[in-house]
Amino acid sequence: MEAAPARYQARYQRLGASDSDGEEAVELRGGPGRSSLQTLLHQHHRETCARISSALVLLALALALAFYQMTSGGSSRLGGAQVHRQDGGAGQMGTQEEPGDSPSMAHTHARGVYHHAALITSSKTCSRLGKDVLVAGGNVVDAGIAAALCLGLVHPHAGGLGGVFSALLHNASSGSTVALNAVPRRGFSRRYGLPVALPGLHLLHRHFGRLAWPRLLEGPVALAQRGVRVDRELALALRESAGAVKASGLCSLFCDGAGEPKGQGALVTHPRLAALLRAVASGDDALPQALAPDLPPAEREPFLQAMGDLGLELQSPLAMQLGHAWLYGAPAPAAGSLLASVLQEVWAAEPRDAPDPCLRALSAAWRGYSRGLGGAVGGGPSPRPPRPGRAPSPVGSHLAVADSQGNVLLLSASLNSSFGSKFLAPASGIVLSDLTAPAGPGLLSWACPVVLSLGEEGTVVGLGATGGSAAPLALAQAIINQVYLGQPLQEALESPWLQLRGGGDGASQGCGPGTRSNLSSGEWAGGALQAGPWVLQVASQGEHARAFAAPAACCHHEGY
Repeated sequence: MEAAPARYQARYQRLGASDSDGEEAVELRGGPGRSSLQTLLHQHHRETCARISSALVLLALALALAFYQMTSGGSSRLGGAQVHRQDGGAGQMGTQEEPGDSPSMAHTHARGVYHHAALITSSKTCSRLGKDVLVAGGNVVDAGIAAALCLGLVHPHAGGLGGVFSALLHNASSGSTVALNAVPRRGFSRRYGLPVALPGLHLLHRHFGRLAWPRLLEGPVALAQRGVRVDRELALALRESAGAVKASGLCSLFCDGAGEPKGQGALVTHPRLAALLRAVASGDDALPQALAPDLPPAEREPFLQAMGDLGLELQSPLAMQLGHAWLYGAPAPAAGSLLASVLQEVWAAEPRDAPDPCLRALSAAWRGYSRGLGGAVGGGPSPRPPRPGRAPSPVGSHLAVADSQGNVLLLSASLNSSFGSKFLAPASGIVLSDLTAPAGPGLLSWACPVVLSLGEEGTVVGLGATGGSAAPLALAQAIINQVYLGQPLQEALESPWLQLRGGGDGASQGCGPGTRSNLSSGEWAGGALQAGPWVLQVASQGEHARAFAAPAACCHHEGY
C-alpha cells in the first residue's frame, strides 16, 4: 500500500486531540468556496487513512514480536525447559548493561540455556554464588573467581587457597584467548606446596575483572563465617581419608564431638579462613604474612622468598586449527599438548573419508595418545603425564562460565591428592597442597581446559574435564565425536560413538554407542568415582549462553 500524500501526513501528526464531546479535533484547510459535503468527505478520507496506518503499525509490531520470540527462545538438544525473564544484558569484558534496566516479556528456554550468562560447577552452592555475581554486573572472570573461592570451602579436599590451578579465558571483545597456569616457579619445602591460587585469581582479576576485588570476596567470606553443609562428595572424601583426618589438624574442622569425621549434612564453619579473606581483600601481602607463622621456623624464610618470586604470568595458549574451527588449550605444565597430539593424528587421518570413520579415528587417537605420552608434540616437549591406572588420580575441582557475547572462562584447581599435604595451618585455616616440585612438564596432568571457536557459526565452546591424568582423553572423546564424527554435542558426550577409556598402559578402545551407565559409573583407573569421565561444557551460541555436563548428575548449572 502506498503511503499517504505528504500533505496529509502533516495533518495526521495533529490527530489525537479531543474536544469536550470526545470527537477528534481536525484542522480543515478547505479552499475558498468548498461545500460542507466536500469538507466532510476529505475529513472522512483522512480518518480512514489514519486508521489504516495505525493498523499497519500494530501489525508490524506483532510480527516483529512473534519473530523475536521464535529466534530468541530457540530450540536445543539439551532437553527440559525453564522460564526466565530478559532483564538486561551481559556485555563483553569491558561493557555490560545492568540487569533489570529494561525488563521485557518472559520467554521459555531449554534446560541449561540462558539469555545472558551460564555457570557450571560441582556444587549447587557455588554455582548460585557465581550467578549472583553475574546478576550484580560481574563478568565471567568475576563469577569464576567467586565460584572458585566457594569451591575451596565446599570441597576443601579438592582445592582451595593452598592449591594451584590452570585457567583458560576467551575474551570476546579482543577476540583473544589467554592461559594462566597458577603454579610456583620453585618449591620451598619437601612437605608442603606453595599456596598460589589466591595470587593467581588476583592476577586474573587485575587484567580482566569488572567488579571491585573486595566485592568478589564478600560471598565466600559470608559462606565461610556461617558454614557449609558437608555434601556427598566431601563426605566420601572424609571417609576415604578418615585416618589422616583424625591424625592431623584437619580434625579441628572436619571431626564431630566424638572425634570422627563429619558425615553428610553436618555443618563446617571456617572462621579463620573468613578472617583471612577479609584481610586479603586489601592486598596480596596479607596471605604470606598470615601463613608464615603457622610453618616450622626453618621453613618460614624459604616460604616468604618463594611467595615473593612466584613468577605468575599470562601466557599464549596452544592453538590448533580444525577445519573452520580453532582449538585453544592450556600449555605445559597443563596437559593441553597431550590433547593436541591426539587431535593432530585424528585430523591427519581424515576419518570422514574412510568406509568406517570411527575405526580410523580410533586408531589415529591411540597413535596420538601414545606419542603424546612418550614423545614430542608439534616439535615441543610433551607434558608426560602418568599413564592412567599407574598412580592414584589427582583430585580437583572444575568450573566453567560463559556469557552470550562469547566470553568463556574455564578453571581447574587442585591440592593434588585428597586434602593435599593434610596440613591445616592453625592461624589461617588454609590446607596446603602436596605439590612440592616447581613447575615442570606433567605437573598439571589433570588440567586440560579447552576453548573451541567454531568459525563462521560464531559459536564459542568451553570444555573442562575431571579424570586425573585421563582428563585429556575425556575431552578428546567429546571433540572427536562432535568435530570429526558429526555427533550432536549432547549425544557426543552422553552416548559417544568413539569411546576412549583410560586403563592399564594406555587407552582402551571401542566404537559403538555408549550409554549413560558407562559415563556415570566412574570406572577409570581403579574405579575411583572422582576419576570418572565428567565433562563440563559451556557455550556462547545464538546470543545465548548454555551449560551442560555429562553425566548431568555430576554438576549444577545456574544462569540468568
